[in-house]
Amino acid sequence: MRAQITTLLLLAASGFFQAAFALPVRHFRAWRWEQMWVAQSVAANVLFPVGWAMAVPAAFWSQAARLPWFHWLGCYGWGLLWGLGGVAWSLTLTGLGIAFANSFVMGVSILTGALFPLLLNAVEPPSRPWHFTVSLGLCLLGTVLVGVFRRHGKHQPFLPMPTAFRTYPRLLALAVFAGFSTAGYGLAFTFAFSSIRTLVVNGISPLSASLVVVLPVYLGAASVAIPLGLAVAARAGGLPLFGRFAGRNCSLALSMGLCAMATAVLYGVAGSRSGHPAPNVCFGLFVNCLVLGGVGLGFATGEMRGLTAGARTGLVLSACGLAAGAWLLNAR
Repeated sequence: MRAQITTLLLLAASGFFQAAFALPVRHFRAWRWEQMWVAQSVAANVLFPVGWAMAVPAAFWSQAARLPWFHWLGCYGWGLLWGLGGVAWSLTLTGLGIAFANSFVMGVSILTGALFPLLLNAVEPPSRPWHFTVSLGLCLLGTVLVGVFRRHGKHQPFLPMPTAFRTYPRLLALAVFAGFSTAGYGLAFTFAFSSIRTLVVNGISPLSASLVVVLPVYLGAASVAIPLGLAVAARAGGLPLFGRFAGRNCSLALSMGLCAMATAVLYGVAGSRSGHPAPNVCFGLFVNCLVLGGVGLGFATGEMRGLTAGARTGLVLSACGLAAGAWLLNAR
């Protein structure tokens, strides 16, 4: 029982760190969206993953070197898609807040991650189709209702945005794209699971083995986020802004990178320790904590003040329904 409680706490902490990743966004000074996103991408997608790669045992690299080239290329490609999703998620977050970004975008991502592998025959069909359909329907309903209830209230961006996604319909369309693209992270693990399993069978710890997916995916995301952010900054004449409040802002970007790494490491430990739940159950618990943590942080930071009491209640209930659907979908 103690091992189960510890695992649950690790997954809860992982979900909370993923939700808390967005907290520093509102505290950047003199920077626009593009400066913030470049800085956090350098920290979260390059510095910390490469540092993790340097810390793993040499035995990991001797085994990883035997993987075929198309494993690395495929994971890197999923990372490119995930990088586009991260850009769209960040713009959605900047425009509509933590609660919406972590609920609606995650809902679309869950739907994409559940259906896409089935369409490509990459996973076995669900053993209980009705259970799968009802769970997926609950996720869809929760996602749609989150979007409906968040429509109310003002939408003042946290940071100056480089695009004209200021109207709610445009931000909603951006959030749908973000959810679809963000699923690239989970799909990379789905399609490369055999590579991780090969390393584990050969004596590599599950936590270290997951790096054969994490590293190329994170570097793929950086290959999108950093050049795109720099291009937007150059076009807007904002490159000199990187020097404004550099110490403060870079510290905030590093804190975002730490949250991203804490999420990956805690989830990896929870999913590989003795007595851990099945991987799909782990993911369901993680999504629950992420969605509910995002809504809680949305209330704590005051971003719900512009909503009516009915809209706030509806948003919370919708997010709870989405979390329940994610749990049922992954606990099948």
